[in-house]
Amino acid sequence: MSLEEKINFTKSLAIMIKVGITITEAFEILLDQTKNKNLRVMYEDIIERIRAGQSLAKSLKRYDYVFSNLFINMIKTGEDSGSLEYVLKRLGIQLEKEYEIRKRVITAFIYPAVIMSVTVIMAIGIVLFIMPKITKIFESFNIDLPLPTRMLIGFSRLLTEQPLLSIAVIGGVIGGLIFIFRLKVLKPFWHILLLKLPIFGKILVYANVARFSRTLNSLLQSGVPVAEGLKMTGEMLDNIQYKTVLEEVSEKIEKGGSIGENLAKHEKLFPPLATKMIHIGEKSGSLEVTTKYIARLYERDVENKTKNLSVLLEPLLLVFMAVMVGGIALSIILPIYQLPNLLSK
Repeated sequence: MSLEEKINFTKSLAIMIKVGITITEAFEILLDQTKNKNLRVMYEDIIERIRAGQSLAKSLKRYDYVFSNLFINMIKTGEDSGSLEYVLKRLGIQLEKEYEIRKRVITAFIYPAVIMSVTVIMAIGIVLFIMPKITKIFESFNIDLPLPTRMLIGFSRLLTEQPLLSIAVIGGVIGGLIFIFRLKVLKPFWHILLLKLPIFGKILVYANVARFSRTLNSLLQSGVPVAEGLKMTGEMLDNIQYKTVLEEVSEKIEKGGSIGENLAKHEKLFPPLATKMIHIGEKSGSLEVTTKYIARLYERDVENKTKNLSVLLEPLLLVFMAVMVGGIALSIILPIYQLPNLLSK
């Protein structure tokens, strides 16, 4: 179940329960509406489990690879307190905000990736189709070529004369990088590195703080204790650094520590403004309101930063294009300047 499907599922279930439809009937309606085979099997099984007397939370627990612990625990809290419709509504809002943030962050990464890919394709095109013709001209004059030109000709010959070897080498490099990125041992290192990236790092930090605040707010409003809420929120976040810190802070809260003070020790993950606001909310007993405000604040920051990203990245992308294409052009132009001297002789 994709995040978008989960949003539709949660919001539809909330509306049906609000108008008085029983949970079993609601799932029967969802079953009739979906054509996805996997979802149909899941809905049928949940209907049978609920008819057998299981709670909704327990029925969903069977599908913990689809629904997070946070989702299931909030459903359980809603069932126990008789506020299932409200909890589902809160979950729908939270998932919707999470979807928006993810979409913005992915879009932010796609823009430079596309520009860089197009530049690389252009460079390879020059090397494959233009360079061999120019090489013949240089060879006919028998001139001593500069090092950059010789390197470019060598690369061009490798691609044109040994295409299978070139594909194997490029495929091996890409495969090796993917393998390295997926190694569990190195995951913490990559997660730290991502947060330190120029421009993108700040967007990722703000996105994580927004998700943290929104999730914690939903849990607090559903009656989940703060320490447990922090632990569950950590499980929801993708970045290992945030998971580790929130688990540590959760343990300290259980021993009587302060959320704001403990989060403030991790300035690179939680900006001072956010930790100060949490500390104030904690002291005044208005943590629910504070986390909601922080979520809105950083969601807006993510939106603004992703909107202005093209303006910030344009100079860097221009430099990249200049180095890539300009370097190839320079390698071609340098020997051309030697031709007049050679012809005069």
